[in-house]
Amino acid sequence: MMTKAALVVVDVQKDFCEGGALAAANTISLLEPLKKFIEEARRRGVLIVYTRDWHPEDHSSFKTKGGPWPVHCVGGQEGSELMPPLRADAQDLMIHKGVAVEGAGYSGFDETVLEPELRKKGIKQIGVAGIATEYCVRATALDAQKANFETTVLSDLIRAVRDKDVPKVIAEFGQAGIGIRDSAAWLAEVR
Repeated sequence: MMTKAALVVVDVQKDFCEGGALAAANTISLLEPLKKFIEEARRRGVLIVYTRDWHPEDHSSFKTKGGPWPVHCVGGQEGSELMPPLRADAQDLMIHKGVAVEGAGYSGFDETVLEPELRKKGIKQIGVAGIATEYCVRATALDAQKANFETTVLSDLIRAVRDKDVPKVIAEFGQAGIGIRDSAAWLAEVR
């Protein structure tokens, strides 16, 4: 039985994990708990959505083009792949973002089909997990809330580039009306 809930797993890609071109902090500790949670959420009828940066080789965010970041997550290259042990199943939704040359593409909702796909499936609740708390997780959660989804950030299944920035982002989530819960508490509330 499908619920009216979706788990949006933001950018858990090789380039954003330890050893990658733009690694967040402490990502290896995220992988196994996130994999187990995805499996449990899927069993309970939650739609699993993966977002991936899928940049062109000349993306405006790259330092080589005057942007702030090293080259990362170029579409179709190894760094853009989901970080093992994560893998998408056939029924999961895969969203590529940041596909245009211009624009940061931080949010899973930014110039993608995510919102219409969620509406088509009757989704009301969204749990947000993944990388990086102060960038793509932040933007995706804020856009989900703006789109009037009941949005919760899963505090135990996110990782930041800089842990010192997390309290400010968590406060911003609270001000925006976004829930902050651990994954087990969120899953218990799924309808």
